[in-house]
Amino acid sequence: MEQIHLAFLWHQHQPYYKDPVGGEYRLPWVRLHAIKDYVGMLLVLKEFPAIHATINLVPSLVVQIEEYARDQAEDRNLRLTRIPAEDLIEADRLYILDQFFMANAPKLIDPFPRYRELFHLRKPWSHKPAQVLREFSPQALRDVQVWATLAWFHPLVVEGDPALKALRAKGRDFTEQDKAAMLRSQEAVLRRLLPLHKEMADSGQIELSTTPFYHPILPLLCNPECAREGLPGLPMPDKRSDFLPDAHIHLERALAQHERTFHRPATGIWPAEGSVSMDILPLLRDRGLRWIATDEAILARSRPTDLSRDSSASLLHPDALYQPYSLPGDGDLPAIIFRDRVLADSIGFEYHRGDQRAGAENFVWRICEAARRCSGGPRLVSVILDGENPWDYYDDAGVPFLRDLYARLSKEPAIATTRLTDYVTAHPSEKSLSRLYAGSWIDANFGIWIGAPEDRAAWSLVAETRETLLTRLKRQPPLDPKSLEQAWEQLYVAEGSDWCWWLGGDHTSDQDYMFDELFRSHLANVYCLIGAPAPDSLSRPLGKPAQHLQRSDPLGTISPVVDGAVSEYQEWSSAGHVCATASSSMHRGLSDPFVELYFGVSSDAFFLRLDPSGSDIASLPKGIDITLQIRKPAPSQWRIGPMNAPEVRRDAGDLSSGPQPRAAAGRILEIAIPISLLAAKPGDVVEFDVQVRADEALIQRIPAEGSLPVLVAQ
Repeated sequence: MEQIHLAFLWHQHQPYYKDPVGGEYRLPWVRLHAIKDYVGMLLVLKEFPAIHATINLVPSLVVQIEEYARDQAEDRNLRLTRIPAEDLIEADRLYILDQFFMANAPKLIDPFPRYRELFHLRKPWSHKPAQVLREFSPQALRDVQVWATLAWFHPLVVEGDPALKALRAKGRDFTEQDKAAMLRSQEAVLRRLLPLHKEMADSGQIELSTTPFYHPILPLLCNPECAREGLPGLPMPDKRSDFLPDAHIHLERALAQHERTFHRPATGIWPAEGSVSMDILPLLRDRGLRWIATDEAILARSRPTDLSRDSSASLLHPDALYQPYSLPGDGDLPAIIFRDRVLADSIGFEYHRGDQRAGAENFVWRICEAARRCSGGPRLVSVILDGENPWDYYDDAGVPFLRDLYARLSKEPAIATTRLTDYVTAHPSEKSLSRLYAGSWIDANFGIWIGAPEDRAAWSLVAETRETLLTRLKRQPPLDPKSLEQAWEQLYVAEGSDWCWWLGGDHTSDQDYMFDELFRSHLANVYCLIGAPAPDSLSRPLGKPAQHLQRSDPLGTISPVVDGAVSEYQEWSSAGHVCATASSSMHRGLSDPFVELYFGVSSDAFFLRLDPSGSDIASLPKGIDITLQIRKPAPSQWRIGPMNAPEVRRDAGDLSSGPQPRAAAGRILEIAIPISLLAAKPGDVVEFDVQVRADEALIQRIPAEGSLPVLVAQ
């Protein structure tokens, strides 16, 4: 039995979360995966110097890590973590209760008694944040602030950090000084992360590879028609543009950034989602690349290949899969490598379900079995998968599993782990392909990114924006060079694969609306930068994300004092609530002016409350005013403004007699309109929406689409 070579490729990627206007990161996942998985994968590998691997770092992820390391990045979760618990306003406390338990509870909450206790106090399975807010004292909120980050630190990071070990041991009743110590430890990990990658690449233990810059589906940029190879008859987007130049930019910038960051050229590429086609081959020519990788199903569709497996899921005829192939075409083209999907999915989705050490034993047995069945020269088993997501489901972030796996591999003479470039250099391709099937590592097609109507609508929006930008370039006066550069950058971000991943019915998360809004914000920002009006289509969610509005209905009647302040908790405790940042912000140069909306009725009045994103209403930009649109029972429109001394005006009709509407601005904006002025009677449903304008331009709508209902008490 000849020794078999085993190549791990751990793919590290997160969407580009930076808000194009406010600059804040909309979600914390880059930061949290950095202190757990990105650093942890390296620390475990360092314990086993005989184990070699490839780490794939997406350039847009590297950019985000660099900004965190330089203290130039902040996400809302981090910002709210820094605020002393006693100083949190109500909107912040509600956000914390809504977002700070976003973790796989069995592995990231339950192991920590205080975090588990707080999770059960929060009751996310049955209660909205407003319903449990009174249960959380400032001390309890501070403990949530700490645990929402502390739980994510990789076990080996904690083991080497006395401050983190002390905090884990303390467990509860954290002080602001404790929190500050934790944040200093986080900063240290973030600063260390990329240098550690370079250090281990310099030592020769790992290879670093890259992906086109903003993780686009490269074949779809080169030629969207290629999607019909795997999905015959697939409709194409209504609007088209020539994205091929952008495909070159994504690849060129990825290679340049990789060399600039790690002081070595990239010799291999994992294209986003393993997406390949004949159309991408000219982009790869003469780049100095030694390999590119994709899924086994692409090989099976590119040439006749027997990938049948026995009852143990081992390939009956492994030689065809376990070797590199040369690509068709002229010039210096990389070899192409095909991953073993079953082995990768076993680590990614299966082994965590049972005895994880038994899983490591099974994996090594299957590699040895492959070595016994191979009949040619030294073969290559490529195991390519996410390097971050699986460990949320393993014990101790995967440390026991990986230690056992690497220890077994280190002792097994039949297996040699390798870096991909080392293998293809020593073992040039013996076989070639006459053609390369167009598809990805998911079902060997591009259905997730162009198969649903929402996906095609997104492609049309990108194409329309790109064509508008090109048209503007032909007109005078010329655009300011900086604005032009920023406009193209926003377009490149919108070409990334992550937005369509969450559109359609393929995948879902509690943050779908954020991905939808971010995508449209990047495109809207292109129009803003070139001084063109954005189309109305960018103000509407593309589909499913609109269903994830964070809303709770009124629990009963309310009767707040309209004074611009929350005089006491009970004033609004029974009100309906909407997280306004889950609605649509049009981003015409402003971030969301308001973050929360509360609403409700008494026996004789309809009440609204808007909480600003800043410290108080006075902190809002000048020129802001509010339009309250009543849809039912009788349509009417009400204007509230200016913000420094708000008045409520109806666009039509005389309000000179009878009960009058009122508004007050202070820490918050409060509005009361007599029920009689809305032509509503007991038992009626008042349906409404709120539109926020700046100098008459619509910049925010609550909710993003549709209206909010409130029942008038009988």
